[in-house]
Amino acid sequence: MKDLIELPRAGTTDKSREDFLEVLRRLVHKLSQPLTSLRGSTEVALMGEIEESECRRILERSLEESHRMAEILETLRDVLEIESSGGEVQPVFWTQSVRKLLEEAVSSDRNRNLHLVWDAIDEVWVKASPQHLEAVTGRFIGRVIRTEPGNPVIRVGLADCGNTACLSISPVGTPPDAGPTASKSPAHSPPEILDPGDLDWWILRHAIERQGGALRINGAPLTGCSYELTLPRAPATAIGKARTAWHRTSGS
Repeated sequence: MKDLIELPRAGTTDKSREDFLEVLRRLVHKLSQPLTSLRGSTEVALMGEIEESECRRILERSLEESHRMAEILETLRDVLEIESSGGEVQPVFWTQSVRKLLEEAVSSDRNRNLHLVWDAIDEVWVKASPQHLEAVTGRFIGRVIRTEPGNPVIRVGLADCGNTACLSISPVGTPPDAGPTASKSPAHSPPEILDPGDLDWWILRHAIERQGGALRINGAPLTGCSYELTLPRAPATAIGKARTAWHRTSGS
């Protein structure tokens, strides 16, 4: 399929280590930029008396740079957690986790009228570490929504695919019942072009691989994309016991 883009998997331990070190170098470089700017602003402010307006401008700039530094440090924390992640692998009720994360994504998206079309079978169980799976799935959903800012309708599919389970997200455009103002929104903005070297995509891909899964994108920016996250299915022999435990704890 010529429009299939799959983020490259780390083939060897050495390659994975090289990728990890490269990400750390890039994060250190990104952190040095706001730090240098913040230091320069402080030095200017200490050079002597400055007008109130100039002082306010310096403070506002310093606040912006401190926010940038906080975001980079948060990314660094995520990278280190992913790299050191282990966690007990067990059958996890992925359907429930995905549904909860989608509801959170919709409720937090206050700047656009986001519609979700849910197309999933009742129960999909995967083999994963519960805490890390939720973080990976949440990052995947959030990244796709940010990547497709002009599409207010998103189709979400969750299905068993042989030995794996697949979560697919396909932005499909303006809802059929949208009013006349919808066509004036940025619904026709081109989606972000996937860059395998993109730091956020690297983190997402690496986190998914640590769970034994894979990330790929079908399509192209001009024709529309479908984003897929696949994970190993839980063995049928283990699902029964896990399902019983889940019903007991959920009270259903």
